[in-house]
Amino acid sequence: MCGIFGHYAPGGASIALVERMARLLAHRGPDGYGLHADPDGRFAFGAGRLAIIDLSAHPGILFSEDRQTAVAFNGEIYNYKPLRAALERAGHQFATHTDTEVIVHGYEQWGDGVIERLRGMFGVAVWDSTRQRVLIARDRLGEKPLYYAPIDGDAGREWVFASEVKALFAHPGLRRAVDPDGLIQFLSLGYTLPPRTAFAGVCKLAPGAMLICENGGVRTVQYWLPHPAKGDLPPYPDAVRQVRALLEETVAMQMMSDVPIGAFLSGGVDSTAVVALMRRALAPGQTLSTFTVGFDVPPEGKADRKFNVDARYAAAAAAHFGTQHHAIYLKQDERLSDLLPHLIYHQDDLIAMPTVVQTAYVAALARTGGVPVLLNGEAGDELFMGYQHYRTDQVLTRYLRLPALLRRGVLDSALARLPGGRFDSARKLPGKAALGPAGRYLTWTRILDFEQIARLLHAGGRADAQAAVHAWIDPLLAVPGTDDFTERLAVGNLIGFVGENSNMRVDKMCMAMSVEARSPLEDYRLAELALRLPRAYKLRGGDFKAVFKDAIRDLVPQNVLTRPKWGFNPPASDWLRGPLQPLIRRWLSREYIESVGVFDAAAVERALHEHVVEREYRLWEVWTALAFHVWHALFIDQALTLPEPLAAPDLVAGAVVHPPKAAHP
Repeated sequence: MCGIFGHYAPGGASIALVERMARLLAHRGPDGYGLHADPDGRFAFGAGRLAIIDLSAHPGILFSEDRQTAVAFNGEIYNYKPLRAALERAGHQFATHTDTEVIVHGYEQWGDGVIERLRGMFGVAVWDSTRQRVLIARDRLGEKPLYYAPIDGDAGREWVFASEVKALFAHPGLRRAVDPDGLIQFLSLGYTLPPRTAFAGVCKLAPGAMLICENGGVRTVQYWLPHPAKGDLPPYPDAVRQVRALLEETVAMQMMSDVPIGAFLSGGVDSTAVVALMRRALAPGQTLSTFTVGFDVPPEGKADRKFNVDARYAAAAAAHFGTQHHAIYLKQDERLSDLLPHLIYHQDDLIAMPTVVQTAYVAALARTGGVPVLLNGEAGDELFMGYQHYRTDQVLTRYLRLPALLRRGVLDSALARLPGGRFDSARKLPGKAALGPAGRYLTWTRILDFEQIARLLHAGGRADAQAAVHAWIDPLLAVPGTDDFTERLAVGNLIGFVGENSNMRVDKMCMAMSVEARSPLEDYRLAELALRLPRAYKLRGGDFKAVFKDAIRDLVPQNVLTRPKWGFNPPASDWLRGPLQPLIRRWLSREYIESVGVFDAAAVERALHEHVVEREYRLWEVWTALAFHVWHALFIDQALTLPEPLAAPDLVAGAVVHPPKAAHP
């Protein structure tokens, strides 16, 4: 099942409302949906199905033998077979072979503790009819989304929940408005942090959290946080072996499927390692399909050398492993203006990254190729420190260890006099050293700084934006419980960027194409091991992700292990100057910006002129303004109505698709 939704109302839940929610999430459950209204009348919920395990099972809600416990489930439970065996030994009888049913009987056996026994990705809702109790939960690293909203009804406080926000608005009592705090988070970070969303009154459940509704009240419980696990530190060679063992285990577990399964392949270390391990796990003679995305630009030109690096590495890796490789190349034309509103509609909450475009295209290619399940390499850089800013932050840490008198009296002024270019990092050290933890975090992760935000927003925006953002980030940085700021930075990125940006991009764009994405590197046991290992095991001998690379060194080609880090970025700056101009003319017009009343129209016009005409780099000012106003037109004032659902064949038809090639290792 791949989409869940429900309504709790003391005066009587509406099954008609829940059915409207099901239709709004049909893309997540193209193989049908099922609904259930409790006889008591307070609760109604449902689930759509993308059939992956036990294709003969009916879509919808699964029940216990006495029908007092019912479950709606989105995701996959990779350890469901051992859980099922344990429950059968305890006397439970199963009616299906689905992973969902272990949650039903697991709740009967272990209560809320069943959630902590699940190893997988999930958004789940459990209805306990006997206790008139609702439990909803999100997986530990946030691979699956889960949103909820309280609504004041005639008979008391009502609640709606769903895998996507759009389904919540099926309830006529949920008003459509912008959340000011969510907007500031979006402009600063590029995404929103739980419980905030960009929608006023709409919350999202945090990764590793449960929400329980009973006895007229609602409470949240954090059942998992990415704390470094306790225990003796293994010697480096043992750590390498432990990482390898867990990688093999989690990839093998996540290959369970009754439908064809493939992989995203970017040609980077993480996705290549996943493909290598998948290849080893396959039986002799089985083929593996891999998928990648590039851009239809003149070969050997500047854009090709900049934006098709991953596509070339992916092709080489596919040839090395002998996969059935599929590549799709995006055309740089005005069809992007038709496409982007669909993608913003499907991502629901505001996300600033233009990479949603590539993700949607590659998922569409897989869907039309008959492969509805794809493994990926998300979160490897956060777990094993794969970004340059982790190493740069180490330099800052060493600088801060110097006596303050020496830094302020001698070094700060000396560094300020250095020339630009290759000395930029050194010149910036004094300024970064003066920052507090949240400010230091933002120097590596922000989309826009607070001066840019103040210029863009109407009447200068929120005067306390900086204090507000710092107050949201400080709790993230406190989670690891360590004085090593680089480790705190990595965990903050894991909770924030991975949970609320990367995972939401992958889930929403893949589900828009009715494709299930799985992230083996986000297995919580692998994550706990990675968090336990010290920074010195990851940033080691001048290399990044050392312990991870050493764990897969015998599997991955040397040129992939040593390739420079290359961002998964599209030519979005050029899109704003050309293909997206029709969208800009409509939704960044002075008339529409002023009608919304959030951004300053003159400031947006200046940023547009500087970016498009003067060809200065104003990507993030323009992109966030455009994304926000298209989002506002879709969800808030509803000035924009999409003519028809987004379909995978339409994306593939508008791109250049290279015929799949089967290579031999």
